[in-house]
Amino acid sequence: MASGKIVGIRRDRIVELLSRKGKVSVEELSAELGVSEVTVRRDLALLQESGMLTRRHGEALVLPSSPEILPEKELAEKDAINMNEKRRIAEAAAALVSADDILFMNSGSTILCLMRAIRGLSLRIITNNAAAIDERLDPSIDLMMLGGEYREQSRSLVGEFALNTLRDIWSSHTFLGTNGVSLERGLTTSVYQECSVNQAMIRNTHGKVIVLADSSKMDKVANFVSTPLSSVDVIVTDDKCPPAFAQRLRDAGIEVIIA
Repeated sequence: MASGKIVGIRRDRIVELLSRKGKVSVEELSAELGVSEVTVRRDLALLQESGMLTRRHGEALVLPSSPEILPEKELAEKDAINMNEKRRIAEAAAALVSADDILFMNSGSTILCLMRAIRGLSLRIITNNAAAIDERLDPSIDLMMLGGEYREQSRSLVGEFALNTLRDIWSSHTFLGTNGVSLERGLTTSVYQECSVNQAMIRNTHGKVIVLADSSKMDKVANFVSTPLSSVDVIVTDDKCPPAFAQRLRDAGIEVIIA
């Protein structure tokens, strides 16, 4: 097994243990994972930089807490929530797309709505959204699926194979769905493995990072940080978004489009 994949599996295991226990010591992790404490501390430092956990001085390690942590939902369940709002958001986002664009899109029901909303433009969509295979998209769209490990619950493709593919591609823009938008925590997701895919898409974008999030996602936090808001250029949301929160996003330098 490639060393990069081994490291990824080990860090996934750290996050899983912290999610279950709430806190765990370096010594416990070293024994559980069969690696040195130096290796554990290096992993923890990188996970902390990515917003996956916080470290308290001494032995204990704790996951970030929030007054409202959003659990993961099945894609079919998400696809039935706020669909009118998601369709309006998708139509507004589709207006930001141009012919011949190469677009990154991640997983999620709002992104599926965006794919359906793009019509009459010859362009390429590169996505880890496995549910897109079942969609009847405009025939002018060239759909490229990332490979990787398949997650049934989110119908997404994740892991090193997906990341390796993304490293060799540059997009015109990136469109991201998200579970939560927070001024303090940024974009958050319920699925740790999808954070690295989102981050890779952001890194390899020439143009804008555009987030599609209905008002139910605003000022909410899921378990894992995808990216700070400083990486986001545009947020497209619906007219139920609290005006004060939308203004705070604008004050942070983000363009907010109300659909």
